[in-house]
Amino acid sequence: MMKKTVVAALFALTPLTLAAAPMNTTALRAYITKALVRCPDAKIDLQPINDPGPSGFLAFHVTQTSSDTGCGRRAFVLYSPTSNQVLIGTVIPLPADGRGLDVRVSETASALLKQSLTTNIAAFPLPDGLRALSLTRDTQFGPFSYHGYVDASGQFLIVGMRGNLFVDPGTTLVESLGLENAVRRGNAKARLKIIELSDFQCPTCARAHKEIEPLIAKNLSKIDYARLDLPLFEHHPWALSAALGARAIRSVAPAKYWAYVNFIFENQEVIGKAGTFDKTLQNFCEDNDIDWKRVEKIYRSRDQRNALLDQVSRVFDTGVNSTPTYIINGQILGYGPQGSFTIGSIKHELGLK
Repeated sequence: MMKKTVVAALFALTPLTLAAAPMNTTALRAYITKALVRCPDAKIDLQPINDPGPSGFLAFHVTQTSSDTGCGRRAFVLYSPTSNQVLIGTVIPLPADGRGLDVRVSETASALLKQSLTTNIAAFPLPDGLRALSLTRDTQFGPFSYHGYVDASGQFLIVGMRGNLFVDPGTTLVESLGLENAVRRGNAKARLKIIELSDFQCPTCARAHKEIEPLIAKNLSKIDYARLDLPLFEHHPWALSAALGARAIRSVAPAKYWAYVNFIFENQEVIGKAGTFDKTLQNFCEDNDIDWKRVEKIYRSRDQRNALLDQVSRVFDTGVNSTPTYIINGQILGYGPQGSFTIGSIKHELGLK
């Protein structure tokens, strides 16, 4: 089963009423269709909401249904006629009292996530008076931040993906992921662009790797492929360590990177019984003639760990919070039962049956 992170709690609230006005929704519907996960047999219902809400925005409620019951979504859509900003996600009302905005945001978010969070709100506003903010908590690996916005009125916390109606949401998504940290292969000029986000301890990721990796490997001339680690450390105790190991091997012995990926996915059960991940990584290095001391220095680096946490945070900001996630030509695909939808989509793009 695909694992959800705690951030998903922010996306499961009862709908609240927001402000909206009549408008031509054709362009907005097209944008939303591309911005949402592509699901089998998907249908989208977009409805305006007619009561006061975030300042400066028209608001809609979108419901996406699919033959894959795990792939649909309900969310709020905010659209600014002034700046053409579009936000898709969750809108959370803040307490209306005289306390500071940061206090009200921290209290509300901490109650929702059942975690102690501190808030840092940007001093300067974005278009339409939005102010970006970070919500930070301590973890066993170090500080970890979620991100969002407050509206100009200071009455609503908004968590979700932000883009522009006239910019392809796929472009916004890919730019937001931070692919400078991804491992790439294949043909950079290929029409078919695939991004994989996966967790080394996720059983579904291992099954996906077993099915999809041979398909990728046989068609590298037709694919511009990138892999990005998304360790869901809330659920998987050694996933982040395995991702740090991947970073270290990529730096010290890049030719062995894919052997490492294959090894981890093929040996999840054994690794899980081994206790700490350190010895697994050291044994792999020694068995593959990789300089363990050089790998260990990177593996234990606080800077590398913080950079990986920041990478996970950036991915969460896009609304991706489960693994495996595959993005094809800028659109997230629903993985589907046994991965059949994703595998079928890749084969279709490659012209295979």
